[in-house]
Amino acid sequence: MADATSGRAVLVVDDDRDLRELVADVLEASGRRVLTASDGADALRRIDGDEVPRPCIILLDWFMAPMGGDAFLEHLALRPDADSFRVFLLSASSTSPPAELRGKVAGVIRKPFSIEDLLGAIDGHG
Repeated sequence: MADATSGRAVLVVDDDRDLRELVADVLEASGRRVLTASDGADALRRIDGDEVPRPCIILLDWFMAPMGGDAFLEHLALRPDADSFRVFLLSASSTSPPAELRGKVAGVIRKPFSIEDLLGAIDGHG
């Protein structure tokens, strides 16, 4: 599925509804197509459908239930289209992602973040 905005698509995956909606509003105002999911399992269901374009940036909360960021990344890596997604972790933790995940993520956006931090991190990635 490709359209004029597919290169500027973002899937926001966060179990905090208020943060998810705020991030979606900011990204939509910047001209990006935004989709949202409430956890990793919800995100995988959306990706399995035809509404999430490729390429797509995924903003992924690291600590969620029932499926957190680590389990989501494991499932995403098994997909034949995994390279169509650039993943940025959203995390309040000051620790770096485990070494085995560093090649699977494009970056980490630390919570709390500013609009400039958010847009700066994903600028140039779609």
